[in-house]
Amino acid sequence: MSQPNQFTWLGNAGLQFEFKQTTLLVDPFFTRPNWHYLLGGRPLADESQIQEHIRRADHILVTHAHYDHLMDVPDIARRTGATVFGSYNTYRLMEVCGVTLTQLRMIHVNDLIELPSMQISVLPAVHPWLPFYTAGKLRANLHPPLRLHEYRMDECFSYYLSTNGLKLLVWSSISNRGAIPANILFIRAVASEEWYGEMLAVVKPKVVIPTHWDDLFRPLEQPIRPFFSPPRLAIPPLQRIDLDDFTRKIHNVNPDCRVLLPEIFREYNLCELIV
Repeated sequence: MSQPNQFTWLGNAGLQFEFKQTTLLVDPFFTRPNWHYLLGGRPLADESQIQEHIRRADHILVTHAHYDHLMDVPDIARRTGATVFGSYNTYRLMEVCGVTLTQLRMIHVNDLIELPSMQISVLPAVHPWLPFYTAGKLRANLHPPLRLHEYRMDECFSYYLSTNGLKLLVWSSISNRGAIPANILFIRAVASEEWYGEMLAVVKPKVVIPTHWDDLFRPLEQPIRPFFSPPRLAIPPLQRIDLDDFTRKIHNVNPDCRVLLPEIFREYNLCELIV
């Protein structure tokens, strides 16, 4: 067991926290199906990667039901017995994939999750528009293994974790609405300097950590690299996410705020980060 108050970046939006005797995961995702599965096919979860990187889990938070946040959660829940918290679509998809109903907890915005070593507030989040992956109802008669587009989102959440004097904000929204002060802010790496200025003015974090910036189609056996930023009206229209530019924007709006670009699967002591 890791020491208490540790965090590990699992790649993409995935986070692992160790608080006293509790292991909490957020959006763990290791399978990384090839891009051609966006067009069709039924990819299987990569059980070897899951088993290598997740030894235990007590609770899993799901921000929304897209495949790159949810696909590996059923396998992890079955292996570990973890309780899974998520929206109605998350609940239903977990049920379809064979997770025991006693392990599932449906949540909504403004809910407060009370766990032995922490409190978790469920905050509103706004997901960017994606073609073929818009919000809506699940298809009827789903059966695993699911097609990637069948992981359809409904609600989207951010999470505020309070434990042992630490206040952590896992922000999965393109909106600033609902943000609250925190010591450490986990945030998207593709926004304007103005947006970061507004966000940091509210949250006032000591440390900012970018997530969901690496190439979700690149297998974990290969070195990670940034994913593409949203298309722009320029030449070239597609560029990979620039973490140096992200760091510059954060320091421009708050020079005293530390930016941590975490190494994948490395453990960090949360208390040491905010000293």
